[in-house]
Amino acid sequence: MDKQEEESMIGVCPNCGKPFRIESTGGDGWRYCAEVCVNPSAIPAGARLQADQATLHFVDGSMHEYTREEYIKVHGIDPLPIWRAIEQWREEQMKKWKVEA
Repeated sequence: MDKQEEESMIGVCPNCGKPFRIESTGGDGWRYCAEVCVNPSAIPAGARLQADQATLHFVDGSMHEYTREEYIKVHGIDPLPIWRAIEQWREEQMKKWKVEA
């Protein structure tokens, strides 16, 4: 098992779209999914880029807006890798259903 496989990754459930952490356990090929958070409102529901094009605000499931640092302080999880995984999953879904004209 190489070093990359030993690291945990963030994935998105293809059924419900909920992000989860994928960690290597056991022998080769064994993986399990552990939820990032038991509180669904802590999962980022959106992100908004500010006018300065450098500041990203995250919106949680309760529709409260936070900077990345505030989000970590309030919910205890980093929203950026989760949000990037959600964006990547959405892009893959759009490519999957794209109709060639």
